[in-house]
Amino acid sequence: MESNISRDHIALEAMKCMMMTAKRRRTLWNRVVTLFFPSKEASVTNYYYEGQAKSAYQIADAMIKERNKTEEE
Repeated sequence: MESNISRDHIALEAMKCMMMTAKRRRTLWNRVVTLFFPSKEASVTNYYYEGQAKSAYQIADAMIKERNKTEEE
C-alpha cells in the first residue's frame, strides 16, 4: 500500500517536536522581571533553524527508509 505522506511532511512533524522540546534561555534581567511581575514571562526560546531542519530531514529519510524496508518484506 503506497503512502501519500511526503518527506517534507514528515520533516515538518519532526521539526514541530524538536521545537516543542527546545530549551528556553532566561537572562538575569528576565529573571528579575519575572520576580516582580509574575504574569510577564520574559524568556526567549533559541532555535537553531538550519541545524534543526537538517536533523528533521535526517529523521524523515530514516522513517521513509524504514517504511520502504517493511513494504519490501
